[in-house]
Amino acid sequence: MEDWSFLIVDDNPSALATLRTLMMVLGLETPLEAADGAHAMSLVREHELDCVITDMRMEPMSGVDFVRWLRRSNEAGNPTVRILAMSAYRDPEEIAAITAEGANGFIRKPLSVATLRAALAALAKDRGDFVEISAKPDPDPATGREP
Repeated sequence: MEDWSFLIVDDNPSALATLRTLMMVLGLETPLEAADGAHAMSLVREHELDCVITDMRMEPMSGVDFVRWLRRSNEAGNPTVRILAMSAYRDPEEIAAITAEGANGFIRKPLSVATLRAALAALAKDRGDFVEISAKPDPDPATGREP
């Protein structure tokens, strides 16, 4: 996954900055960024991506609508791009909807280095099963245990 190309999509600038920082800490390629679904669509058209990480609750186009477009469009450079949905809310109906539209996994905000690493590693291993990574705090560096 270190050589993957990424697109991160979130209408909250702070959330984009946090995700970008976590990716840098993991040593991942600098991601492309979009603040809404329309901009994300244009980036998908222009780039062959390995992974898209998208917020579920955005305006005016939701993450579910963006994922639906991405999976059904013939405009995407990589139709098998891995899609990781994220949200501060764990709404089973929203997760079921985005799964039905073709997301490969879900991660709950707030994100941490450990949860992002685990989610991306799960996506890298198996592209068949939906992956949900629960948000847990990073382990204490001194003890290696969760606080």
